[in-house]
Amino acid sequence: MAPMGESCYFPPLDRCLDGRHQLFSWKTTYVGLSQLGDIADNGSLQKHVTDHLTLDLLTQPFFPYSAPTSHTKSNFETKTSAINVPPSAQGRYDIKQIREDAIWLSKETNISEIEALRIAVLEWQTRPAQRLLQESPQEAVNVQSSVGIGGHAGSLRSSILSQPPASESDASNAFDSSDARRQRLLLIYLSERRYILRTSEYVVFAALFQTSLSTESTPSSMSKGRAPDRPWLQEESFPRSRSMGKAGWVEEVGNRVSTHWNLDGHVEGSNKNFVVSAVDALESRIKNLEEGSGWFQEEGSPENIEAAWAKNQILEMIHIMQMILTLLDSATKLTRTDALMAWFRFVHRCMFFQRFELSGYGIQDHLKMPLQSLVTLVSLSLLNVQKSLEIISEISAAITLAENPTDAVPYLLNIGAITETNDILLEAGAAALTNASPAVLAWGIILQTIREHALLFRESREVKQSQRAADRYGVADHSDTDGVERSSARGNSSRQRRSSTSSETSQQISFLEEILDSVTDITLPHDTIEFLATAAVDKGHVFDVVMALATDYCTTFGSDHNGKFGLKIRRILLELIQAVLQWIEYQPILILATLAILTGNESYWDTWDRPRGFDDAEPAAFFIVNSSLMQNLFQTALSRFPYEALPFIKLSRALAIYNVEHDQGLPAIWPLFQKLESLTCLMPIDFTQYEIIHEEDDTNYIQLTGNLSFVNDGSRFTSTQPNKSSKPSRDLIKSTPLSDYQQVPSGTIGRVLSESKPLIVLWRYDYSPLAYLGRILRSFSVDAAFSTVTSDLRDTVSEAIDLLTAMISAAARRALETEASNAQNAAQTILENASDGLDRNEDVISVIFQIFENEMHRSRDASEEEGSLDILIRCIQFTHAILPVIPGRVWPFLGRSSLLGINGSQSQLNAIIASAEMVSGKYDFLLGCIRVFESLVEDAIAHAISHRVPTTAVKRFADPDNLGTGVSQLAMEKVIINFQRIMVDVFESTRNWKFTVPEEKIEINTWVCLIFNKILAYCFHIDGQSTTSQNLAGTLAPAADYLLNAFLSTSHSNLTLNPLLQILIEGAATPNDSLSIRGLQIWTSQVRVAIQFTTGLIRVNGFLKRPRSHLQQELFKASPILAKVYAAHESYRLPIVELFDALIRSIDKEDPQPPSLLGHLGQHTASSFLEVLSVTDQPFSDDDLSIEIWRLLSAIVSRRQQWFAIFILTGNTPRESFQDIEKTNSLVTQRAEPLLTIALDSLSNMEKLGPMNAIAMLEFIASAADYWPWVINKLGEHPHFIAAVTEYLQVHSSSASPTKVRASQAPADYIRFQMSSVILEILAMYVNNTQQTGNAAFAKKLLPSLTSYTEQAVSLPGYNASLHGNLRRNFESKFPGCSVAAFKRTEVNKGPLGRLFYYDLDIAEKMLAFDPAWKGRRGQGFADEMSRANDNFSLIESQMNLLRSWKFLVVELSGILASDAKFQSLMILTVVICLRSNASSSSPEAIFEQLAMSRAELAFTLLQDLIESKSSNNKLKDILSTTWDTFRAHGTDVGLALAGESADYYRLLLKTLCLALQAHVPDSESNDANAETNTSVPLLTTQLVLEILEVVVARGFRSLTALLHDDPTRILPADFFLIVALLRTGLRIPDIEKQSTQLVTQFSDNQTARCASALLSWADQIVTDHDPVYGELSIMFLLELSSIPALAESLAVEGILAQVSSTNLIIYLRQDKGVGPFDSPSRLYSIWARGLLPLLLNLLHAIGAPVAAEIAASLNSFSGQLTRASDTFLGKSKTSADPTAGAITLSMVSEAQTLAVITSILDTFREAGPSAGVIATHIQEPTWDKVQVKGGIENLLQRRTTLRDRILPSNEKEEAWVRQPPVSSAGGAENRLEEKIVRELSTTLSILGGGEQ
Repeated sequence: MAPMGESCYFPPLDRCLDGRHQLFSWKTTYVGLSQLGDIADNGSLQKHVTDHLTLDLLTQPFFPYSAPTSHTKSNFETKTSAINVPPSAQGRYDIKQIREDAIWLSKETNISEIEALRIAVLEWQTRPAQRLLQESPQEAVNVQSSVGIGGHAGSLRSSILSQPPASESDASNAFDSSDARRQRLLLIYLSERRYILRTSEYVVFAALFQTSLSTESTPSSMSKGRAPDRPWLQEESFPRSRSMGKAGWVEEVGNRVSTHWNLDGHVEGSNKNFVVSAVDALESRIKNLEEGSGWFQEEGSPENIEAAWAKNQILEMIHIMQMILTLLDSATKLTRTDALMAWFRFVHRCMFFQRFELSGYGIQDHLKMPLQSLVTLVSLSLLNVQKSLEIISEISAAITLAENPTDAVPYLLNIGAITETNDILLEAGAAALTNASPAVLAWGIILQTIREHALLFRESREVKQSQRAADRYGVADHSDTDGVERSSARGNSSRQRRSSTSSETSQQISFLEEILDSVTDITLPHDTIEFLATAAVDKGHVFDVVMALATDYCTTFGSDHNGKFGLKIRRILLELIQAVLQWIEYQPILILATLAILTGNESYWDTWDRPRGFDDAEPAAFFIVNSSLMQNLFQTALSRFPYEALPFIKLSRALAIYNVEHDQGLPAIWPLFQKLESLTCLMPIDFTQYEIIHEEDDTNYIQLTGNLSFVNDGSRFTSTQPNKSSKPSRDLIKSTPLSDYQQVPSGTIGRVLSESKPLIVLWRYDYSPLAYLGRILRSFSVDAAFSTVTSDLRDTVSEAIDLLTAMISAAARRALETEASNAQNAAQTILENASDGLDRNEDVISVIFQIFENEMHRSRDASEEEGSLDILIRCIQFTHAILPVIPGRVWPFLGRSSLLGINGSQSQLNAIIASAEMVSGKYDFLLGCIRVFESLVEDAIAHAISHRVPTTAVKRFADPDNLGTGVSQLAMEKVIINFQRIMVDVFESTRNWKFTVPEEKIEINTWVCLIFNKILAYCFHIDGQSTTSQNLAGTLAPAADYLLNAFLSTSHSNLTLNPLLQILIEGAATPNDSLSIRGLQIWTSQVRVAIQFTTGLIRVNGFLKRPRSHLQQELFKASPILAKVYAAHESYRLPIVELFDALIRSIDKEDPQPPSLLGHLGQHTASSFLEVLSVTDQPFSDDDLSIEIWRLLSAIVSRRQQWFAIFILTGNTPRESFQDIEKTNSLVTQRAEPLLTIALDSLSNMEKLGPMNAIAMLEFIASAADYWPWVINKLGEHPHFIAAVTEYLQVHSSSASPTKVRASQAPADYIRFQMSSVILEILAMYVNNTQQTGNAAFAKKLLPSLTSYTEQAVSLPGYNASLHGNLRRNFESKFPGCSVAAFKRTEVNKGPLGRLFYYDLDIAEKMLAFDPAWKGRRGQGFADEMSRANDNFSLIESQMNLLRSWKFLVVELSGILASDAKFQSLMILTVVICLRSNASSSSPEAIFEQLAMSRAELAFTLLQDLIESKSSNNKLKDILSTTWDTFRAHGTDVGLALAGESADYYRLLLKTLCLALQAHVPDSESNDANAETNTSVPLLTTQLVLEILEVVVARGFRSLTALLHDDPTRILPADFFLIVALLRTGLRIPDIEKQSTQLVTQFSDNQTARCASALLSWADQIVTDHDPVYGELSIMFLLELSSIPALAESLAVEGILAQVSSTNLIIYLRQDKGVGPFDSPSRLYSIWARGLLPLLLNLLHAIGAPVAAEIAASLNSFSGQLTRASDTFLGKSKTSADPTAGAITLSMVSEAQTLAVITSILDTFREAGPSAGVIATHIQEPTWDKVQVKGGIENLLQRRTTLRDRILPSNEKEEAWVRQPPVSSAGGAENRLEEKIVRELSTTLSILGGGEQ
């Protein structure tokens, strides 16, 4: 073979050892091709299989590995050298050990070092999986406790619960030992050899099957060019079938391999034919078995290795024979001589393996049957009967052929080969070798055909010789002895070898005569050919062998290629039957053999489940177009009907399943069943109403002189014995008047077939056979309880029902697969035809249902009879068949039937199972009921919407347009829930039942779990807004609730859970065998379905927020088993990962003691499991699996699995993570990088990843960084990751633009957005980390990459309003009462971004496919619209995620770059786009409300940062107009907005508006001399501010006050705070005072002051927790108004002071004691100090002298407050009763300052007297003792320590100031609060005249 270089098959060794490349084993290759569906379309598998080294092995599968040479040794040294494979610094691999293993394996197996090295690497790579499958002691304890193993341990078919090793360390040491490792190497070597053969056969079959379909898809080609000779079989009845198998590269590989093998010539590079090479390979395996493996010669080969070696030899022989058979089946020429002789010499030496015993080699006998069967089939295929007969007809006229034919000629042209073959088969026949009997029979047929042609030629030649002699000698007459002489000559010629040359007067003998002479042995006492036939039939029991092959081998071992291999073999056998029919007459054994071939051992369910596209591979396809088979078998059986009914019915049933339509969806044989022209029956012995006619012709014709009843039991053919006597006919109709279908009318002519009494007559009478069978069924339903019913009649009834079922099921399958209405019409036609002979009020459905009911009550009494349940089984299958086409008949029947016991009676299903099936161990009836239950569930969903359409009048057979209508939902619910209860009981009990066929138990569990999973899916995958009983799947709601209560109970009962857990345990022990058996497929299906059902239960439990169930607890305990199941078979991986993910995510965040996955797995199992997971999607590059693995890892790091998360992120156990790793020996050897490192490395080359895979990895990193802050440091430490993701943003920023609405979005749109969003989230966390370290370099470096994302992230999403609106309207119009939103996926059923994202199209199609509008014309129906809507929702989702991440990042960046001018521009741009997008968005969708809210939050946050950073960017002020436009776009009625559903959004807009106004307020701390000039605002801005003050403040305050008065619950205090803040900010804007006239008008027109005073007046009545917050809000509002002199004057004019003074809250302040800051409620003091006093000051300042007296009087009215204020600064001591005594707060200092200013102004007016326009005596002296206050302040300022001790923060803001340093250190303050208090005290002291001015 070619030297192994750097290829995909075996790349450089360092890539294999560092995790970059996972090798494909040949087992994985085969499983990927044959069992994993779409994986075969995967690029990795294709690249591997098409590699030149892989192809070399596929073309040389018999001896794939070459012997070691010096060249291979040199390659090995190079490949393993240190320069190519450096030693692992972390000890992840031991290259020395791998080298040693490879060298040892090369020597032991005599294969090249490179090939041995690949196997050694495979062993190293698969070691974690193998270790995982090894059980530890702790796992055994966990499993036993979880499944309650006790008495049931012996029932488990696995070693999982076997006696574990003594300890964990012992198990690990045993696994890692040199002997164990080398044994694994040998087992892998054997596996590789075996699966190379399997893969070669697979690809060749795939290619040849396609070729055969292309040449056999028409009837003419299938009948070898002969057109059908029956008028009812027209060519147009057989459309070309769709190509089966994977088209493309697999077939190309198969064609290359088969071309290399060259069946008709020599294998490329060889001088041997393929079959000869294969035979050599077989002989070498036989020799190997005899000699043994020769391994471990010094220490002795272990028994298990020697047994595996021997078994492998047998399996390789089986696979080699399968390859031979595959090639022979596709052969277009007759077998070559050398191929035939090599094979027959081989099997002759082995006696056709008849006496081949496997037990001597330690091999189980289950391999014997496939081995012997393949010997038989290959022998038969090599003879190729049909092609041989064609060759014989072609050479019959040949005179002579080559004297020395080569081995390449067809074997029939080589007399030596024929002679030797004849001798071999004669000997086999004489020895009665049953394995050779089909070949012996085929050879006999070939020789008989040769004899016929040879004798015909010989006779013709002799006639010609006689004629020439007569002509030559003129002899005109011949003596009487001439004939005898000729006869004697003929006889001699048949026994003597004639020369090929003769005299001139003689003619040369033909080649066929020479063949005949060569095989005729005159020494034998019997005829050779007759002996062959007799030996095959009588001794070899050939027809029994054929039946065994068709049933036992083809169905069980022919399941390869989805069963196509078995179909092909059955067709080979059918060709033998065709050849036999030329020489053997119609007889029962021939019919039985034909039926076995046509049906195999397939049940009704096998044919129902078979996918479309198998039509041309069906044996029935060959039968139905073959004139010989149809004429000699079918037509003969038809002519005997109904006298011998069973042959005709069974043949018809076998052909009816052939899934090709004849017309209007009817079976191809339907024309026969419309009318038969003859009827054969047994005449009643006393019937005399007939006469003999045409007596002179002696033709036995008679004619009826009276009517003849012909309904009899129709069961003539009942056994395999050909001469069984017939039984007397019985007229079963006693009292019912006879109809036309029951009578042969008088005058009918018939021919007597048997003259013995009673007569058997064939009548020429037209009738419908289905109508006849309908009458048989009707009669049986009436008389089944009478003794006249025989077992023969029961057989007829059973087969009649089976025939109807087959016909209807064929139509029903087409209905389900093609949605064609003609399929339903076809079923109705069949049923109507079968009902034609019944009464008006009956049809065949009601008759069969009556039989069903009768049989259910009978079966318990007849359970001891063999086959007593046959009719019941046929009835349940019939029920299943009609359900898809006429469900309206099935539901009512089940509702009233005793099958389920709905009406209070005992469930007959339970009774039959207990009394009959559990006794026999066969469960066909139960399986049928389970399948009916599954169909009922599907029907309930399929008609969930059509049930809502008003029903029409009931017809005999339902109108296809109204399928499923007319049955109430309540009735359907009863049927479903009763079925459900029984199925749950069955599921709980099956493990204790006896099973004659073990596969039945697996099938029962599989289908039950599948149904349960469907019920959960239909109820909880869509319509999450409705209750389960109200959603579209409401019919299934009770069943779903029953399931949840049974499986999700919190009780600790394991009765329901044990079957699930046991299936999982058995999944870990999935057999590993290359011999494809049907049981393996059933096994893996059971495990997958159970896992999916369990996952569904866990997800639904979380969705419904139910408490943690016992199932979840047990699954955590069984987590080691789940990990093993992952490694047990490739098809389990994705379901297991999904189950783990659901289990982890089900952990309640509030659970005080969450279960630990690591604790249940154990360190060793967890380590192995993580190593297996670390290869993620390798070697298949399966993105689906990889995505789910990363989702699982994301769940682990974010769902309270701390220890396991550490294990995942660091690669170390938790114990190691807290120790010095370098000094501590690791308990677990990690061979792979930590998964965090793997993700970072992979994402550093993001372009090599699939986009969805990359997103999953990024989400894992984001989750890890979010929950484990130290991970962020790892991101920065990685050399490439941050640079790679930043580069991604840069590259894709160039294409970043707002997404416009298109008809459909390309996946690249939302994938790019989604990936960018996760990257931005990661970068945000990274920026946050750098911010904490004070490093702004990265943030500045990142800035250029982000600019282009601004508009993309926050702009309007690409929402296709037209698409969604039209879809919603059209859908509701077409399906009233149903909304398209009902198909929205729930959290249980999250879909990936794309066409499956939002709406569940699978469920929608099931419910809506009945209506043509679903598909629409040219595919533009609701399905297309919903798919496009999913695309659009994917785009919106990704954009929202992008906005969320962008918001996170920008906010983090603002913490670092808020003062950066470039970033400020970016922030301003972001704010503007956010606001404009919100202004433009008017969609009412909830999703857009969230989007608008998110944008508003971002705008507010950024604007707040801009204000705080005192940005000087001129564009900052422009935000005000944008904000106002956004506000106006959503309405200007503030009250209604804040009381509506979008109140939070409006509040955020008001906050943003306030900040936008703040941007125009000059900086109070600015020292700019030209501040006044610089802070002037444009006139447009001033007008805008005035508009805001009027619309938002004036009108808004009035609206809010009114709403608050009407309903206090609709308004929040925060709303008034916002109004006050807006007022305060607006009035501080420069030049606003110049518009005082307009301001006064605006506030006066809206009666703002009156509203504020009114609010204050009843603020005491709407307190919250005794907090008069609205009092403070109203007084603060008045205070802000009063800050503008003109407005203050307006307030005074309106008498605001009097209004305020009269309110309850203000009156309360006048109490003698006064109210201080520490009194409750504290807000009263705030009203006084922060509201009332500043208000008085503003009025006094604005109006002056005219209000001085009123102000003084008002102030003195609060004598208690003034007295308290006077004592504020006195040195009071704290007491236990008053801990706040002597405390000083900032508000108390402000109070003193305000009072000082007021008293100072009043003193000024009093002193001025008349000069100020006042009467001095009218201005009262305030009772506030300013002298005392002044002294107290001076004392405090002088004693700063005392002051510092007395300072007390009164709110959170002041508490923050306590922790902040002072602005200036010159004042001696220790904190900011102290600094402020000292400054205000100093100012107060200055006012009082005691300090500096």
